[in-house]
Order: sequence, then C-alpha cells, then structure tokens
Amino acid sequence: MNGTPSKVAVAHYCEGAGHATRMLAVVEELEAAGYETVIAGGGPGTKFVEANGYTEFEPTVVDFVDDLQDGSLLDVARNSVPALYERVQQYRAWFDDEAPALLVTDDIAAAIAASLHGQRYVYVSHDPAAFYANPVERVGAWVRNRIAGRGAEAFLLPKAWSGDPSIPAAIDVPPMAPAGDAPDEDVDVLVVPSEFSIDPDRLADALEAQGRDVTLVGGDDWVLQESLQPFIAGANLVICSGYSTVMEAAVAGTPCIVLPATSEQRGVVDALADTPGFYAADSIAGVEALLDGVEAPQPRENGAKRVAEIAATYLPDSPQ
Repeated sequence: MNGTPSKVAVAHYCEGAGHATRMLAVVEELEAAGYETVIAGGGPGTKFVEANGYTEFEPTVVDFVDDLQDGSLLDVARNSVPALYERVQQYRAWFDDEAPALLVTDDIAAAIAASLHGQRYVYVSHDPAAFYANPVERVGAWVRNRIAGRGAEAFLLPKAWSGDPSIPAAIDVPPMAPAGDAPDEDVDVLVVPSEFSIDPDRLADALEAQGRDVTLVGGDDWVLQESLQPFIAGANLVICSGYSTVMEAAVAGTPCIVLPATSEQRGVVDALADTPGFYAADSIAGVEALLDGVEAPQPRENGAKRVAEIAATYLPDSPQ
C-alpha cells in the first residue's frame, strides 16, 4: 500500500457479544490487507474486543430486544428511543475525532449517524424482515434495512442458508467467522449461551448425564478467550442460540444445534431448516433427542474476507 493507509472505522451493535466477534473478524481481514482500523460498539462485546488487544469507543447502549420482548412499546419509547438518539450523536462525534475514510458496521445507530454526517459506510446485516412473525418487529426490521440500504455504499447479507429469506438489494456473502485453528485439547460438546438463552448450567448438566464431555463458555472453569473459533472448529458438536456462533460453526464445518430464545433466533432456525449440519431444538429434552443423530456440514468460505474485500473497493487506496 502506497503512503499512509486509509483508516477504516468498524462499529458493532451492542446487544449480545456476537456482533462484536463477527466485526472483529472484519477488523482482522482489513488489517491483514494493510488498512488502519478503529473500533466502536460497547455492550457485552467490549470484553471480546479488549481480549483481542483493542480499545473501543463505547457509545450509549441500546436494548430494543429487552425493552420490546420483556416489556412493551412504551418501554421502547421511554428507554430505547432516547438511548438511540444519544448513540447516534455520540457516533457523529466519534466520526469527527477519527475522520475515517469508510465505516463498516452492523449497527443501525452507526448507519443513521453516518447518513446524517456524510460518512461513507458499508452495512452488514443478517436481519430480513421475514424473520419476524410479530408485525411490530417485522416493520422494525423493514425500516432498519430500508434506512441502512438507502445510505450505504453496499449492503451485505452474511448467510449460512441458501435462498430466502433475503433482503432486497442486499449482496449475499458467506457466513462470517474470526480466524483460528483448533485448540490443543479435545472438545466434545461446546455450549455457547447467548444473552437470551435458556439456563446453560442445566443444559450442561443434562448433557453430562448423557455421558458427554461439556465445555461451557462462560462457566465456572471457562477463561475468556480471544476467539471461540478454535474451540468451535475443534468441537464434535456446538449448541448455541445466536447467529454469530451459527456462522462460526458453518465456517468450521461443525454440526450445530440451535436453541432459539428470541424472535430473531427463531427466524434463523426457520431459515436453516433445510441446511445440512444444523438442527433446531426448543428444549433441553429436544437437544438430548438430537445428540446421536447429528452430521457435520460442509465447511463454508469465511465471509469476513469477502466483506473486507468489498469494503476496500470504496477506499481511496488499495493494497499493492
């Protein structure tokens, strides 16, 4: 790359840690290509950003899922809407401070801020409106995708499934995962709970009663890792709720049982219904019934590299 490399801002959404891990995968690819990066997002993903040696800007956290699914539209109006406004304004100040040549984000607040600020951006989302049965959530997803799509240089949709559901005008890319080799120790069943999943300790106990060796992410014996990808790649089976782990299992070629806990996660399960290597359960008993019948999927190309390649086409310089 000739001269000073372009600075790329990478911003992740703040609900759950998976948004941070997938955008860290993009950071890895951008830096490998020679670009400078700065990171923002906040929320549960910050600890993973810090574990990878980065310090990120942490704007106000927005929690639409908790306010809507565990509350009401009134809670959204009282809590999430003001928080979203603050988050947008803080992102705008961050753009002024960092002056990036491009933003890559899966955060609608960052996309709104970029549009208002005249900041060029690439948007990454796996959130088709068709995921949602609830009319309020369906309309919300449609509005988010419409806003982001109108202002983005490119709208990228990482998919572990083929065909529908999709997002109009979005470019399909392969599922995204961080880099990483298999761990030294053997992993039988890796349980990766999300912010909204069922009691992971009860699940682990039930699996161990079936004679399985369980590694519980976030459990008493777990040490925070820079990346879960080595463990996912080395596991015989992954059990999770979130789509980021689903994508990492798809890239690794590891069979995966999904226990959805939110409407978005149920949409992911429906989308994966005909995808080999992925299975759905709605309870611990449902997981137990699947244990002996899972087969590994074919490993997928890592879409994080494709996201970085597409983003690079909107930068004023390119690696030599």
